[in-house]
Amino acid sequence: MKPQAFQPGELRDEHDQIIRAGVYGKKTPFVSSDNNAILDYIMNNFDALYAQIPNGRAYVKSVNNITPDSNGNVTINLGSGGGGGTGTNITVDSALSSISTNPVQNKVLYAALNDKLDKTGIAAYATRDDFGNIIADTYAKKSEVSGVVKSVNNITPDSNGNVTINLGGGGGTGGTNITVDSTLSSTSTNPVQNKVIYVALSNKLDKNGTATYATCDSSGNIISNTYARKSDLSGYVKSINNVKPDSAGNVNISTSGGGSNITVDATLDSTSSNAIANKAVYAALNNKLDKTGIAAYATRDDFGNIIADTYAKKSEVSGVVKSVNNIAPDSNGNVTITVSGGGGGGSGDYLPLTGGTVTGGITATNFQTGTGAANYFQCRKFRSEGNANSYYHAIDFGYSGHDSVDFYEYDPNWNFYKCTSGTKSSAVLVGNINGNGWNGGARLTGAPTAPTAAVGTNTTQIATTEFVQAAIPTNVSSFTNDAGYIKSVNNIKPDSNGNVNISTSSGGGGGVSTSVANTWTAQQNFQRLKFNFESFATSRISGTYNSPAKSVAIYNVTGALTLDMSTLAGMISNGDTSIFTAYIASNGSYALSITNAGTLKYAGSAVDLAITASGLLLNIFLTKNASGVVTSIAQATKLS
Repeated sequence: MKPQAFQPGELRDEHDQIIRAGVYGKKTPFVSSDNNAILDYIMNNFDALYAQIPNGRAYVKSVNNITPDSNGNVTINLGSGGGGGTGTNITVDSALSSISTNPVQNKVLYAALNDKLDKTGIAAYATRDDFGNIIADTYAKKSEVSGVVKSVNNITPDSNGNVTINLGGGGGTGGTNITVDSTLSSTSTNPVQNKVIYVALSNKLDKNGTATYATCDSSGNIISNTYARKSDLSGYVKSINNVKPDSAGNVNISTSGGGSNITVDATLDSTSSNAIANKAVYAALNNKLDKTGIAAYATRDDFGNIIADTYAKKSEVSGVVKSVNNIAPDSNGNVTITVSGGGGGGSGDYLPLTGGTVTGGITATNFQTGTGAANYFQCRKFRSEGNANSYYHAIDFGYSGHDSVDFYEYDPNWNFYKCTSGTKSSAVLVGNINGNGWNGGARLTGAPTAPTAAVGTNTTQIATTEFVQAAIPTNVSSFTNDAGYIKSVNNIKPDSNGNVNISTSSGGGGGVSTSVANTWTAQQNFQRLKFNFESFATSRISGTYNSPAKSVAIYNVTGALTLDMSTLAGMISNGDTSIFTAYIASNGSYALSITNAGTLKYAGSAVDLAITASGLLLNIFLTKNASGVVTSIAQATKLS
């Protein structure tokens, strides 16, 4: 925030209504990253006030309507005492005022203070106890608790106000009581009353809430010890009649004509007999309680009884029993409940432990049947809204004459979850049924079946394998829509087996182009071949080692050469043969080695495998039998 003039804050009354708007208030965060929070406005206002106090002193504009000279001094001539002087007299007020800066008469102060409550006094009326609880909301009047039940069947409640009743008859001993705590506890595992939680949370400040009070500035300085209030500075002057104040801030003024000096105190003091500034008294009295006023807090009632020990809080009596089955307690607070024994239907409005019929509605936290093998819950309808005839969210179970379970939902939308941890937050949606049907992965195992649609069905109905088999024609000509299918090749239709023989002779069309190059990327099998011209892709290699991957190669060597035949041998299928031809040029005589060629044989002698400066023509015949065994025959011819 850039420095700016004093910025007023928002003011609210006791009902949280804004009585004066401001540039910041209750909804403004205390601190923020953009420096426009309450703390920033507080620091800006302190700076703005400090800027108005040169050298740490405050100046007044006038004293008794006399403005100060160039040095800031005011000369006051008091005309009392019959002497000379033309100044303005000091007026001592006879009544308290919120705006007057004159002193006030002692007796007026005495009367005003005598009508105020001491800090340790007893207020005639109070709205809160000494813990801050509102008495009318927290404590119950005696008239409110005079008719409550003190015991049931002469059994008094425990410390939490609970009474356990074991009802005889019906073969049971009663269920388990549920204790609902009326106060928060760090150890209890019981549920707690809604209103107790509401009160506790309502008294907490939101994370982005505005604190009502602040004790320190952003540098950690205590505000009340570090900064001066406007009311502390507004009444100070530098001097009067060129007389500066003493260490206590007082100035003695001499009146001409024999009068007495009048010292006006700026603050209340238990020993001073001087007059005091009216506004200081007004501020002090304004913070006092009238004798007939209502104190914010009190520890005792008007009889001297300690409130916290004498009265019961509403939270302590909110759960007590006022009647049982509309029977109010007797004068001692007791209610006697009579339950007929045996296994009968009870008496009056009581429901027995076995049998019996409830004709009205029942509201309960939950119903439990127990985990026994014979335990069950029987129900004809479930409704989550409305009554028995409402079908916004409903389930109707099967019963005599209605052999189905019916689900109703207004949307409609049914979700199915997998939940292994027992908490809703970890549940995983595995499927959903809405107006369009099931949405989720199918989990059908084995050989699931479905009705077979009629031939020619063209809908979103599931097609069985029987439907698909019947829909597949035995030949293309039986297709209703045969567009996109091959009916002939080079105008030659297939035979009865669906085969087409393509002849490349004249007049029979051309299955393979005879005018442009054809490239085959996979193996082609030919029964007979006739070439007018044949050429081979040739590798041209220099070095001392090579594993050829083509049928023809040219080598230019300057030393011994090793030919690894594993690549070519691996490309031959079982039962097939290949021939490798190489021309080896050299600048001298070197050794030639052939490796990974299976069983190597020679046309001639092994010594023929020698490189000379004139060159060498090498042919290797590679064959692989049905078992994958490779045999190679090498033929080497020295060139001249």
